[in-house]
Amino acid sequence: MEEASGDCTPCTDKVDYTSHSNTLPSCLPCRTCKSGEEEKSPCTSTKDTECQCKPGTFRREDAPEFCYKCSTRCPDGMVVDTPCSPFSDLKCVDRKSGASQLVIAMVAAGVLLLLLIAYVCWRFFIRSRGVDPKYMDKVLFWRSHPLRGPGALDNAHNNMLINRDSLIDLVPEQEVEEQVKPTDVTAQSQGEAKCLLEPAGAEGSHTRRRLLVPANGADPTENLRLFFDDFATIVPCDSWDSLMRKLGLTQNEILLVREGVRVPRDALYEMLETWVSNKGREASVNTLLDALEKLGQRLAKQNIQDHLLNSGKYVYEESEEGSAVS
Repeated sequence: MEEASGDCTPCTDKVDYTSHSNTLPSCLPCRTCKSGEEEKSPCTSTKDTECQCKPGTFRREDAPEFCYKCSTRCPDGMVVDTPCSPFSDLKCVDRKSGASQLVIAMVAAGVLLLLLIAYVCWRFFIRSRGVDPKYMDKVLFWRSHPLRGPGALDNAHNNMLINRDSLIDLVPEQEVEEQVKPTDVTAQSQGEAKCLLEPAGAEGSHTRRRLLVPANGADPTENLRLFFDDFATIVPCDSWDSLMRKLGLTQNEILLVREGVRVPRDALYEMLETWVSNKGREASVNTLLDALEKLGQRLAKQNIQDHLLNSGKYVYEESEEGSAVS
């Protein structure tokens, strides 16, 4: 964006890019593939260059910075399982093991083929007796899954009466009757449904979420900043970017922060500072905790809550009553 006019300047293919709308003063420079890499897809104005190892080399998971030469052959007594690719080395298995895996695969395929033939023959037999195969599928489902609820029983009873004449030669009459009889499980499920539909008790209806607020009326923003370094040690580092996206940071803002810090551990601190700068008073510790909950980081959320309360800098406030609880 040009500072003088405020107009956006488009990025140039193969020179620089931005992947999202932003307010950056300039585009991000395109990546250049290393000597051991080849270009998988070129840099465009909206996407960075993608590189991969050249043929005959691969990238190790424990050292992704470099490309390593692929193994050229398997040791004696072993055969190739999977060839070398840009992402993994040549993989070998014992010759006998490879042969046994082939036999197992062939046997499994044969069994599946026999089951398929048996199923086709069964449906053909059912159709020749004048019964809709789709209905027989329902009968088999009922026999393996007991019916639950009065509505299901009524529908099953009606279907049974409609198709009874066709089924009489295929399914014993006693078994057909058993499908429409109420069972103890059905009666129990009706009782469970009744309980679920009843209004919640007085105790549950007054339950409210408890919020964390600064103790002694301290400034919320400055109080929050005191714990940014602690958050970096509690939240797993592989969740930092996704957490900040939940909090509203763009991918470009995250990339700029990561490129600007000297120590990787400082990245979360600086991203949180950017978040507070963007949101102002809207940035709160409860918003941060909600984002962790949505990411499934419940342990980190609980540890942060405990740490804030133990520090004495935060207390609980009941949102219904408005009274603080330490």
